Amino acid sequence: MSEKKNAHTIARSSNTNAKATATKTKETAGKAKDTAGEAGATAKTAASGAATTAAHTAHVAADKAHVAAEKAVTTGRTVAAEAPKKAAAAAGSAWTAIKARKVLTAVAGAGAAAAGATAAIVLRRRAARRRSPLARLTGGRFGA
Repeated sequence: MSEKKNAHTIARSSNTNAKATATKTKETAGKAKDTAGEAGATAKTAASGAATTAAHTAHVAADKAHVAAEKAVTTGRTVAAEAPKKAAAAAGSAWTAIKARKVLTAVAGAGAAAAGATAAIVLRRRAARRRSPLARLTGGRFGA
């Protein structure tokens, strides 16, 4: 009988141990479930933060591209507005020169005539210095 009692006590303690283990397993599973839920919430928050950051970065890049495009358009307009003015100024200068061609021709002709007259005077004086005193006195008829 004592053997029966021991077997019965062992079975009862094993049953109790199994129940305690099952309870602990359930508690551990519940805690794991809670931890998984918290991890999921954290992952959702992190993903949301990353998406917000990416959207902000894309928005900033788009703003910078928009500003650069506006500057390029402004520069293009400025160049396009100044080009006809510069061309008109150059054409005006050319037209002024064409209108003043008579004056320019007269000035150029007078300058050439003055240069020619100066050269003739200088050459005559040089030629006169080469003559002897008798040739100078007689105007070049004697003593050449």
